[in-house]
Amino acid sequence: MFNWYSLPSFGAMLLFWVLAAYILTRSPRGLIPLTAFGAQAATASYLFGQAMQANAPTLEDWLPWSRGLLWGAAIAPTLWYWLTALLLRAEDTPSLQSYARWVALPAGAVFSAVCLFVTGAIYIGDGLYAYSATVELAGTSVYSRFHAPLGPLYAVFVAMLAGTTLFAALNVGLVWHATKNRDRRRQFGWLLWAALLILAGANSLGISTWLAIDAFPTWLGHLLLAGAMIAMAWNVAAYSLLLKNQVIRRDFFYFLTGLALITAVYTLIFAITRPPYSFGLLAFVALSLTGVVLSHALIDLGRRALDRLFFASDVQLLRTNLSSVVQSAALSQDLDSLLEEAKTEIDEVSAERFVSLTEQALRRLNSPAALVDSELCARIPLTLRDGRGTLTNGQGALATPLDRAHTLREVLVSAIERLKPEGEDTRPGNAATLQYNILREEYLQGLLNKQIMARHAVSEGTFHRNRRQAIRTVAIEIHHREEALSHRRAAE
Repeated sequence: MFNWYSLPSFGAMLLFWVLAAYILTRSPRGLIPLTAFGAQAATASYLFGQAMQANAPTLEDWLPWSRGLLWGAAIAPTLWYWLTALLLRAEDTPSLQSYARWVALPAGAVFSAVCLFVTGAIYIGDGLYAYSATVELAGTSVYSRFHAPLGPLYAVFVAMLAGTTLFAALNVGLVWHATKNRDRRRQFGWLLWAALLILAGANSLGISTWLAIDAFPTWLGHLLLAGAMIAMAWNVAAYSLLLKNQVIRRDFFYFLTGLALITAVYTLIFAITRPPYSFGLLAFVALSLTGVVLSHALIDLGRRALDRLFFASDVQLLRTNLSSVVQSAALSQDLDSLLEEAKTEIDEVSAERFVSLTEQALRRLNSPAALVDSELCARIPLTLRDGRGTLTNGQGALATPLDRAHTLREVLVSAIERLKPEGEDTRPGNAATLQYNILREEYLQGLLNKQIMARHAVSEGTFHRNRRQAIRTVAIEIHHREEALSHRRAAE
């Protein structure tokens, strides 16, 4: 039978994964968002183990879930403390900087050491829990049928919980009191409420277990933690994005609603199929829903990873920029500036594409038949025409594809020759000289890369770096020439 008292734990576990994904996808990359993500993920793992062990029908089923994910109980509060310490350290107030240097960071080092000790005690011996003496409660508990007696080190764990959560609340309270920025103050005000809820929820669970107080239900402590972490996730994203509160609120609930609907659809599928209940099926459903939440929430990160495998750099840049614009559209109230930003980003991608086409044409430089199909021809039509506006073959007849290929070759060779430095810049160690020689020897003379590196005594990294810079310079030269012709024609 399913233990309905574990339902809040399962719900909180899924919520924590959603919140972790929200932080990871909405916040810019940095130590603060990653620490917040770690705190959410560790708490979700701990709640998963608690919810599953509450439904375990046998001791063999109970022990892996009870002990296997218990590391989250030690790591989550430690990461929560570090999150508040990093937020405090990020403020410019001299008093907070001094407190962070002499109190917050040293205390974090102590808490981290204790956390490692407690985590080791979970899996080495019976120091934290006497798993070797686990007993069945035979219905005396509404949350779990099995109980492992507390070990002698459990008091250390309770002290660590109290220390991390109390000092975390102090860190947030100090920032809230010291900050003068109204938006920051509002965010830290909500974080202070989150810190107080975490202080209450985590310590009530630890102390009630330590003192064997059955009156405080386990699921209630899990709900307190869930409420606290909602406020934490919301405000950490707001802190990082520096957006107005109502915009964050709209995007936050949009994100939660979207994943809640997806989870509901998959839950409905399981309900319609109505497979016979078993503990194994419960584990499968819980893992499946977790996978659904993470796969849908982190799909953009996965897409970027696959883009690196299948697409060129210009396509990667375009897809990343467009994805960023789509996400920003839900977070910005100034669509005009957003559209201008999108145009700028597309122009940058277009420039990268032009460099790529230039490199492609350079590789075909000594093969007119291959240059015929070069996409660069379509990008520089004015450069390939004569003064009368029509590309000819020199005798007045319209140019053939091979004529255009020969003209393109002349344009590229001319651009390479303009790279050649003059005067004192022609010395062998000069970067401009090296770049000119690399393009001339590779694309005009057809030398192998190894031959060029040996001739100029440069490493492979230096060779590729200077070649990329030289190709970019040639591309910019050709592009500017095309733009100048375009402006001249528009003025006529």
